[in-house]
Amino acid sequence: MRKSLVNLINKTIVYKYDLPNSGAGILSTIYSTENDKCYAAIDKNDVAEIIYNSIIEYSFNEFDITGKDYQSLHAVALRNKLKYNPTATQKTKIKYGFFGEVLLYSLLMVMYKAKPLIARGYFYNPLENAETKGYDSYQLLENKGVTELWFGEVKFHIKHSTGLNSVFENIDKALSDWYFENNIIAIHNHKNNLNLKDSKIEAILEDWEQNPIIKIADEIKKHSIKLVYPILLLYEDDLKGYDDNIKKIPEYIKEKFAGKKFSLSIDYSVFFILLPIEKVKETKLNVIQWIESKKPPMS
Repeated sequence: MRKSLVNLINKTIVYKYDLPNSGAGILSTIYSTENDKCYAAIDKNDVAEIIYNSIIEYSFNEFDITGKDYQSLHAVALRNKLKYNPTATQKTKIKYGFFGEVLLYSLLMVMYKAKPLIARGYFYNPLENAETKGYDSYQLLENKGVTELWFGEVKFHIKHSTGLNSVFENIDKALSDWYFENNIIAIHNHKNNLNLKDSKIEAILEDWEQNPIIKIADEIKKHSIKLVYPILLLYEDDLKGYDDNIKKIPEYIKEKFAGKKFSLSIDYSVFFILLPIEKVKETKLNVIQWIESKKPPMS
């Protein structure tokens, strides 16, 4: 990742505290197996800059970027690596998923050192002209001898309730063997384009290719691989104070979604990354304006 982009992320997205937070009287969410992480955005224009520039790293593996012209890469990404139709209405454009997905990629990379297993851009099909299917991130972290697959989710809406409703409409599927295994098989289709070579996941893909009868979840357990499912929630700051903006998230989840059970059989953890920002719509419109004016990306 470009040093200038790393610096911008570190300057703009500031860690505030973990949940639970006894001092603020805020619990973690009822489904979090790890502490939830709470951040603040110092400047909404810089958030837009992060989104605009992260399109490149989100779309391409590192070896695809080295030595290439950033302006050209940015243009190719918008045409061939994510859903963006320049002739669509403004109402349609601001609903595109890439706004949140590129932020999830960059935050996991910079804040948690989770490196991309493979760029998400490989999974977009311009013929379908649809949002890319699967988890919203495919990243990997070696943590004290355990390989962690950081396969995450992101929602970026004005209302926190809209984002949470969407998360919990799909979380049962996301935390199931069937969905997890299908994502691994989708990665197998691009195994020659893996960004990280000689990982445990590559060995599992090779074993499955030789014997497709094996159950991928069992192989994951055998290799002591863990799924980490971070859920990035971006929503509009309602200007009632930072703690109140955070507190309403675990309260809403407890009120609306208690009692869910998940069928995923491998070791996994779940936590939320909460980032209220000012003027969600304006942030997205800034990115759209820069895309259409072909603003030069950071070097």
